[in-house]
Amino acid sequence: MNYEMIIETTEQLHALSHPLRQRILSVLYFEELTNKEISTALQESAPKVHFHVKELLNAGIIRLTREEVKGSIVEKYYTASARSFRLSPSLELAKADEHMLYESTFHETYRNLIESVDYYEGSLPNSFISQEHSWLSDQDIASIHEHLSAVTDIMSRSSSHNRNGADDRKFYTFSSFFHPASPKSQNRGPEE
Repeated sequence: MNYEMIIETTEQLHALSHPLRQRILSVLYFEELTNKEISTALQESAPKVHFHVKELLNAGIIRLTREEVKGSIVEKYYTASARSFRLSPSLELAKADEHMLYESTFHETYRNLIESVDYYEGSLPNSFISQEHSWLSDQDIASIHEHLSAVTDIMSRSSSHNRNGADDRKFYTFSSFFHPASPKSQNRGPEE
């Protein structure tokens, strides 16, 4: 599996811009699975998963790793093509395409957070959630990008090692949205 894949086409962007496809991708980061195993892991119907796996495969976001013949059935195993995905600076996006990607990514992040809160009964151990607004210089922005990249590198390196029984690691997720704020955000006061 590659460390990073550059999204170069709108077809690839559309393949990533669906919450279920992002969930499928999240289980394929760690192991190769069949359609049936994916649908079981995500508790989704097999036909629905099959459709979205096909879309991801056609866009090159996931890849077929092997096929096993079991009786009269050929089981196909898939894995993610990369651990992280980045938009090519040369990719020209329509506003709707970009909005769709952000919305589906935010939706999947929110779903994952709520699932974790429910699992830990409302108290997430060792979690950090923050929302900050600030005026930043180009140097500040570059520094933040560097720090976020360092965190992403740690997460990617750690996820590439298989976990064994004697391992004391815990499963964590890292989500970040770092973006220029709308002028409307500057005028917003505290919620009443």
